[in-house]
Parts: sequence; structure tokens; C-alpha cells
Amino acid sequence: MGLVRLFFKGVSEIVASDEVGLLMLVNEERTRQVAIICDAAMVRQFSLRVGKAEITPILAPEVLWQVISRNLEMRFQVVINDLVDGQYKTLLYMPDILQAIPIRASDGVLIAQIANLPIYMEEHLLMRQGMPFKESDVGVSVPVNVISNEMLQKALEKAVGEEDYEKASQIRDELLRRGGKDYKP
Repeated sequence: MGLVRLFFKGVSEIVASDEVGLLMLVNEERTRQVAIICDAAMVRQFSLRVGKAEITPILAPEVLWQVISRNLEMRFQVVINDLVDGQYKTLLYMPDILQAIPIRASDGVLIAQIANLPIYMEEHLLMRQGMPFKESDVGVSVPVNVISNEMLQKALEKAVGEEDYEKASQIRDELLRRGGKDYKP
């Protein structure tokens, strides 16, 4: 098992949530996709760049990348290599010097978009977390294990408030399966 190259497919907001969005990545063959959960601020950052806003060349991430790339003759990659407590573990990797710096997954994808860097994911992780991809699909499934306990707790409260007890039961079971950490009945 090795690394699989991924490509940014798009960003979307999660229905019924103003606070959370999804960054969609697909493999080269366009057969599997993976969703990375991000906050509303990151959705805004991607929306600026997808819409090709005229201001983006002078935004801090673009300017900092220009400084780095002009002063370092080095290659960079973004590598997603694990999932711990609902968060993808991601590295900004420098293969020329075999060094890596941990980075939040959504920030890593943003840097990759700005700097045209390759994004890789461990193959076993893509096979476990990825979903089949079809161009014609409108929605996307997200494995529950990429959703943080805090987000699950909010989803539980919402499901109970909407009297959707079947969904509430499933969410409660997932929180209990995780050891009840941060679970508030």
C-alpha cells in the first residue's frame, strides 16, 4: 500500500448547518472521493478562490506562498496519512529534505490549491474512508467517523429537537461507541 494522488473537486456547505462545510477530493481515476469537514471560514476561503475573485493574489496565503516559493528551491506535498478522533492527520511534506510539518487538513488542501501542490492520501485510508465517486451524483456520503464528537453532539440535539428519534438513536450509539467521551445525554 502506498500513496494515492487526490485532486480538489469542490467545496460545499452542509445542509442545515451554517458552521460546517465539506471539501471534496477525488482520486486520479475519479472512482473514489473523500470528504474533509471544514469550518465556515474555510468554506469562504475556498469560495473566494473557486470564484476567482480579483483580490485573491494579494491575500495573505497567496502572498506568503510567493515569498516561500521565491526563496526556497524545494518541493512540497500535502499528505493525509491518518484519522484520529474524527480529524484527518495531515502533513505539509518536503520530500527533498525528508521533513514534514503537521497541518490541519483543510488548511493543507487550501495551500495545495494556492500553490498547485500535489495532495496524497494513504491508500488504505482512502479505501476505508472514501466513497464511490460518480460525476452525476449530487449529494455525498460522509463516514460518521470523520465527524467530531462536538458535531455529533450538536446533531444529536438537533435530531431530538426535530423529534427524529431514529437518527438521534444512531448518533447516540456512535457517541457511546466512541467511549462516551464528551457525550451529554
